[in-house]
Amino acid sequence: MLLLFKLLVLLGFYLFKWTEAQRSDIMPRSLSEKNRCIGYTTCSECLQLAGCAWCSKKNFLNNGKTLARCNPVDWFNSNDDHLLEESCSGSIIYSTINTTIETIKDEALGQEGSGNQLKPQKILVKTSPHKPVNFQIKFRRVSGYPVDLYYIMDLSTSMKASKEKLVNLAASLADAMRNITTDFRMGFGSFIDKPISPFANEMQPLKPYLFRHHMKLSKDATTFALQVNSAPTFDNLDSPEGGLEALMQAVVCTQEIGWRSNSHRLIIFSTDAPYHLAGDGKLAGISLPNDESCHVLQDGDGRFYYDHFRWLDYPSMAQISRQIANNSMNVIFAVPGSMVMTYRDLSLRLLGASVGELTNDSANIVALVQDQYNKISSSVKLTHRASEYVSVSYSSSCSTNGQPINTNRCDGIKTGSTVTFDVTIIVKSCPRRSNFEEVIEFFPVGVNEVVTVGLDVICQCPCEEKDQSTTRSECSGAGQYMCGYCVCDPDFSGSSCECEGGNARKPNPLAKGCKPPHQGNTSSFPNCSGRGSCICDAACNCHSPPGRKVWGDYCECDDFACPVSPINEQVCSGPEQGTCPCNGGGVCECKPGWQGNSCQTKCPKSQETCYESGIAQVCSGRGTCNCGKCLCNKTKDGDPYTGNFCEIPPCKELKECVQCKAFKTGPLAEYDCRGCEFDVSLVKEIKETKEGDQICSFQQYQDGLYCNFFFIHNRLKMESVIPVGEKGECSEPPNVIAIVSGVSGAILAIGLLLLLLWKILTTIHDRLEYAKFLRDRELAKWPRGENPIYKQPTTVFLNPAYTTGSEN
Repeated sequence: MLLLFKLLVLLGFYLFKWTEAQRSDIMPRSLSEKNRCIGYTTCSECLQLAGCAWCSKKNFLNNGKTLARCNPVDWFNSNDDHLLEESCSGSIIYSTINTTIETIKDEALGQEGSGNQLKPQKILVKTSPHKPVNFQIKFRRVSGYPVDLYYIMDLSTSMKASKEKLVNLAASLADAMRNITTDFRMGFGSFIDKPISPFANEMQPLKPYLFRHHMKLSKDATTFALQVNSAPTFDNLDSPEGGLEALMQAVVCTQEIGWRSNSHRLIIFSTDAPYHLAGDGKLAGISLPNDESCHVLQDGDGRFYYDHFRWLDYPSMAQISRQIANNSMNVIFAVPGSMVMTYRDLSLRLLGASVGELTNDSANIVALVQDQYNKISSSVKLTHRASEYVSVSYSSSCSTNGQPINTNRCDGIKTGSTVTFDVTIIVKSCPRRSNFEEVIEFFPVGVNEVVTVGLDVICQCPCEEKDQSTTRSECSGAGQYMCGYCVCDPDFSGSSCECEGGNARKPNPLAKGCKPPHQGNTSSFPNCSGRGSCICDAACNCHSPPGRKVWGDYCECDDFACPVSPINEQVCSGPEQGTCPCNGGGVCECKPGWQGNSCQTKCPKSQETCYESGIAQVCSGRGTCNCGKCLCNKTKDGDPYTGNFCEIPPCKELKECVQCKAFKTGPLAEYDCRGCEFDVSLVKEIKETKEGDQICSFQQYQDGLYCNFFFIHNRLKMESVIPVGEKGECSEPPNVIAIVSGVSGAILAIGLLLLLLWKILTTIHDRLEYAKFLRDRELAKWPRGENPIYKQPTTVFLNPAYTTGSEN
């Protein structure tokens, strides 16, 4: 027995597992597996997650249960995953927009001189999140490209020997650079430190300075040597110098230095001391951060100097790096061996910076500059400026002979050769989940040219951008319908915004309920006419059978009685050709241009059959021609015109002519009366004798009375003679005396009647009470006798001294 019980239990377990397996075969995978896209409730949120797609179908259900709209793309595409019962075929949104790339400016690369080194120059991209955007950027190092070299030197006393050597080597430096390019210019500036304590001795006769611009960029090497030679050296108190603040001015003072827009910009920074950084200015009471702006002014002697040393702190490494990149500079730190490690560490933090080692007297400055320039010009590093919402990756085959690798740098390139970078842009996310625009700039480090990419990112689904003012009816008047669902107003909820928020979860007062008003809340009538489900006791969700439609506030309408077209097998040939009206008796309402019982036949294009003979207007100017027949308009009062050509007016339009013709009354003058298109005949009796006859009436004042007169008007044919009743039905004037007398008499009679009724009722009541008293007295039973405790109210006393008849 126990063994049999165990076998039954085991059989039941396997039967349960088999049932679950069968159920899983017919359930959408979004209900049976973990959905990595679930939790996103709007289309734009869903599509911002890579690999997700959105179903915008209005009723996305499975066995009556609402499915998650946001699902992985492969779930929608796989053949074995059928989102059953209500599939999303034709309503799947995979992306907010198709990616487009448009090249706006694409000038050819130059060969020599100041030609273009980058192409294309301008691109416009329209895309959406998580979509890779691929394009190419080509770079060519042009031979003979202009070079601007600005030499900025530390002129503290320890650098005196280096200054003198630079004077002697100025011509050699210019000649060496002209061997590289014929278009070469050079300039000179110097720095020491802030001329305030504790950085410098403010009491010395010749005060030091932080930065001085001695010579604007020029081709004159002799003037360069003279300016270097005439620049004095100074002492300062601490070891670090203010070189970075001077470097900031050399970078940002474009006009004062003379930087050209189409040149390779080099700065030679020569020093033998470390540098001050942001925050060191607090030692002198300076707390205002460096503003990364040019503050070089010209004094009375024509020299340029930096004047904000007392107010601005030293710049940070990040500020220097940003301005070097923004102005496309290359900085070469020429320092002695003792400072190489210090400035190599700095160069690693600055974009486009390198370090060269000087001898103690700077005798190798020419070779150092030439060697560093060759290293710079033989390599290219492509970088960009973009926001945190965008990721950029590069690849190139410049170093692998045809096999691309992920890199943004190419070394060993020759002048005149072309390097191609494959660039991929991916928008990672959208700020505030809305559309945005961005400009991305791609540029080689140290080259003052950019490729501008205008990025137009569409984050919202198209169905979220439409005008939603006409879709509130889809959401019980308390929300907007978009992308297959309702976005409810505050305090409303439900799939159709049918429920009002709060603890009570009251029905939405704007919704119409689930039963017509005349049915009330009785249980004898089903909700939603028995053809839908009632949601929140406020709105009906109608259930339509396949191929048919049930609709209406209470699911009271259907198209079951309307014919199906034999051509396309749709009710009334589909919504583009006709509709089945609610309570229309199964007759299709055809759209203009269609006819037939199921609107299956196209109407003829000719309108000849809508013109009445002798009249140039379609349908007599009182209707429109549809399928060769006139559809007549209605008057302001709602009365329609009739006839094959809408030539027969309604009764009210004939009234004035009848008055004029029959009785010479009404608003028409005699001249206007002759224009009436019919005559009248006075008859004693008005009655309908033919098909289409209609008795019409009008009222006019006659003999002191208001009288109703009648005439016959045929709605099917305009008669030339209209019968009019010769006598009207007049109302007699009221008899005021009779009315007053009658009302007064009625009031008096009613009063007397009420008094008589009162008297009768009170008499009857008194008699009943008296009869009851007598009856109660007769029924009373008690013995007759004297009350034992009763005492007489009088007492008799005898006078003992009194003797009857005695005398004195």
